[in-house]
Amino acid sequence: MDTRELLLTQLQAIHNKSGWFVSMNEALTGVTEEEALWTNHQSANTIWGTVNHLLYYNRSYLNRFKGQGGSPYTIDSNDESFDNHNHDSWADTTRAFDTLMTEWTDAVRSSSKETLNEKSPDLTHLTIHNAYHIGQIVDIRKQQGVWDDELGVD
Repeated sequence: MDTRELLLTQLQAIHNKSGWFVSMNEALTGVTEEEALWTNHQSANTIWGTVNHLLYYNRSYLNRFKGQGGSPYTIDSNDESFDNHNHDSWADTTRAFDTLMTEWTDAVRSSSKETLNEKSPDLTHLTIHNAYHIGQIVDIRKQQGVWDDELGVD
């Protein structure tokens, strides 16, 4: 397996092809706006906030990968990456994540070998970061009592 195939496999795992852990598509299956905003205490992240956070970092790193700068907007702290800066609906937020991951896949498929070799350490860390937060989303859903074991990770 070469670098491109490895990165594409990682991107699929966090986007839409469950394996050892569920993909984001599976983790968000059936999540309502109310569930996306739920938290069990003030300092805990919500599902919606976590998806916003991943949108921010995935977009920032994709822009860098493509040589288009970095962050889509300025934040003063990591905490602000969890905010809904675009005031998107829940449906728009999940659609934006799906679209962004498709953009990532397309960018990796079409990039040069040199770009892949240079950027692969950042991208592998980014996919691990996504997997970590997908696990948090599944845990939040389990706390809510709405996780469907049929989706995986019982």
